[in-house]
Amino acid sequence: MTLPLPARRLAAALAACGLLGTPALAAPLPVVVDKVLLQQPSVRSAQALLRAAEAQITQVRSDFLPSLGLSYRNSDARDETQGRPVDRNVRRSDASLRWNVFNGAADTHRLRAAGFTRDAADADLDSVLEQVAFEITEAYADVVRLRQTMTSLQGTIARQEKVEANVAQRVDAGRISSAELDLMHVRLIQSRTLLGQLRAQLGTAEYRYRLLTGEAPDDLITPGIRPTDRDADMDALVERIHERNPRLRAALQRSSARKADIGVARGSFFPAVDLSINKRLDNSTLPVPVSDTDRAAQLQVSIDIPLGGKNLGRHSEAVERHQAAQADADDLLLKVSREITDLYRQLGEAREIAPLTERRVIAAQRVAAAYELHFEAGRRSLNDLSIAQEDLFNAQRALIENRAQQTTLQAQLLSLAGELRETLRTRYQPVPILPELLGTTPYNPALAAAPIPVVEAPPAPEMELSPAITSTAAGTSTPPVSVTAKETDAAGPEQRLAAWAAAWSAGDFPAYRDFYLPDFQPGKGRSTAEWENERRLRVTQAQSPSVRIDKLKLRQLNAERMSTRFVQHYSAGHYRDTVRKQIDWVKVDGQWRIAAETVLALPPASQVGATP
Repeated sequence: MTLPLPARRLAAALAACGLLGTPALAAPLPVVVDKVLLQQPSVRSAQALLRAAEAQITQVRSDFLPSLGLSYRNSDARDETQGRPVDRNVRRSDASLRWNVFNGAADTHRLRAAGFTRDAADADLDSVLEQVAFEITEAYADVVRLRQTMTSLQGTIARQEKVEANVAQRVDAGRISSAELDLMHVRLIQSRTLLGQLRAQLGTAEYRYRLLTGEAPDDLITPGIRPTDRDADMDALVERIHERNPRLRAALQRSSARKADIGVARGSFFPAVDLSINKRLDNSTLPVPVSDTDRAAQLQVSIDIPLGGKNLGRHSEAVERHQAAQADADDLLLKVSREITDLYRQLGEAREIAPLTERRVIAAQRVAAAYELHFEAGRRSLNDLSIAQEDLFNAQRALIENRAQQTTLQAQLLSLAGELRETLRTRYQPVPILPELLGTTPYNPALAAAPIPVVEAPPAPEMELSPAITSTAAGTSTPPVSVTAKETDAAGPEQRLAAWAAAWSAGDFPAYRDFYLPDFQPGKGRSTAEWENERRLRVTQAQSPSVRIDKLKLRQLNAERMSTRFVQHYSAGHYRDTVRKQIDWVKVDGQWRIAAETVLALPPASQVGATP
């Protein structure tokens, strides 16, 4: 596929920045967005509405200037004078200049309202551009995700078919029961059914991509946006979104326009003052000339007082419409704030588990390779091997979906801030998945004897949901102590928190898990079982973990709920970080249990990495 000249130039620029490995074949996301963005009907509609709003300003501005009137009359008439008919031809032309010098400042307020309406239309255009850019990003990432998932599944099917042939040979030789072969048939049917479902989903995703871009989704590469410390600052991000969100800006501008309409309605309570000048340009009456005034100047003061209360009703309507517009803006602010909370939480969760997904794939590859060797040697059952292969595919799928989820969530947050288009041009960074992790290359059976690398995932940013907590133990340091959950069942949240940190430091996952509610909900995207598996790996496989808590603050919500906010210092092996956390406790049967765990801020780059 040959890209247009602008697209080729952008692709070359991206390649020069080291963002593209194969610019001649790949279609980077920024190229696609820039090429098709302005072609969208919704964008063209928003542009037309903006031009219409600018034309309205021109109309209103003309009310401040005099108006010129020209008239011409040519009439033939027959009159009777002293009993004799007389034919008259009258030709008359006049010019007038009228200027409104005062109308209660209605024109001024009307111009202000038109300006705010133009600014709202401009914000609407930005909103549409950002929304379309996000939709393209989402469709792009969705196609890549489904293609990668199908590739991994096809690799799984190839391995299953290999095992099926092996099992068939053993059945023919009478070494194993035919039920084993039936088991492989069931596994293969399940995998092929899933492959058909994925193929249908991919067809839908590709069709959506073609609708958005007008071209086939060829040569797509895994998209990504390079994160910055600026994005990790939750407070700064929220402030940017509240200030720059196009929908919010449009709503506020419309509220200001409705406020200006109040001034327009108020002008009807004042008299109108007009200055007019009239000039007779030509006047001829045949056959008898008629004398007429040649010029006139006039200052007119008038006031319109409808007896039915029309002006008062117009003013009341303007006031109510302004209040409604302001309420709409306030409601939109709440909705955007909730949207930020949800998106930031999901992005934090996705970033937190990202290193774990890679380690999960490596561990699943090791298990699958080992089980293949053990199955050949007769030391593992076919069911064990089938489960190991399925676990490997699920791990690869989780890795693929995690990468796509991070991109789409980050893009949606940037879209809310009105920064997605610019960010795609400046911070676009593909994040391809290694072939050995994706499953496009066969894994080496030697993986069965290889150690699983330890990857400690840094805590991810989360949204702060509770108000500030009054300090009751600020500045205190809570060193890890050897206390289990059962031993502190009757203790308060402060003691329970110390014991929680001690259990984590000791790598005692059962004790660590006992501090949480049995049905603890980690957040959207993860089940309790998935969270348990992830935490078990992190707690038990970390190298000499250490969890230290200081600057503890407590807040009593009610008799059954307590909130703790603190600074957590974590280290394991050569990894260390420092984050602010909030843990919410609930008393169940007289025992304090963790109901929610929230990371309030991403650690600064200077506080994350290897220990000196």
